[in-house]
Amino acid sequence: MKIKKSNLTFSAVGFVASILVVLYLILNTPQMTELIIVFGLIALADTYFLVDSIVRKIDEISEISIDKQTELVKVEKGIYSVAKREETTNIKQSNALLEQIEQLKEENKRLNEDLIEQQKLCTKIIVKKAQESNSKTLSSSDRITKLLVQLNGTTTSASRESIEILEEINKILDNYYNDSTDKVRRMRAN
Repeated sequence: MKIKKSNLTFSAVGFVASILVVLYLILNTPQMTELIIVFGLIALADTYFLVDSIVRKIDEISEISIDKQTELVKVEKGIYSVAKREETTNIKQSNALLEQIEQLKEENKRLNEDLIEQQKLCTKIIVKKAQESNSKTLSSSDRITKLLVQLNGTTTSASRESIEILEEINKILDNYYNDSTDKVRRMRAN
């Protein structure tokens, strides 16, 4: 129920006018009690309409205020529910991320341990291969040394034999050329 401003204004003006008329009549013509009563009743009726208009206007303003407050409460509830959902979603996502981080840490730790074990195995294999290689190298060096010693011995004995054979050949040739009566042979020997 909307109260028009003109109704409220009309009631206020009527009330003031009727009060002024009643006061005028009381002051100037106190003997006209019937007229004073009539204007008093009019002033009372105007008072009722004025108070009724004021109460209705207050009710209208309070209804508008309540409607706005209701709308604000609905908006606040909506904002709160959206914020609560967002907070719940963010908490779930944060928890999921924390779980993934923990899983990644565990996986990283396991992979590091596996890597360390693999490095230990590789080191053992490298050391073993190096020892085998060194053993083979030493063994080969020993064999080569033995063969060189044998070769040296064989070469030395072959050299002696060769020297002995050459000395014998030299003796035989010396004898052959020296004993010979042939002058051509002697010339060749010299």
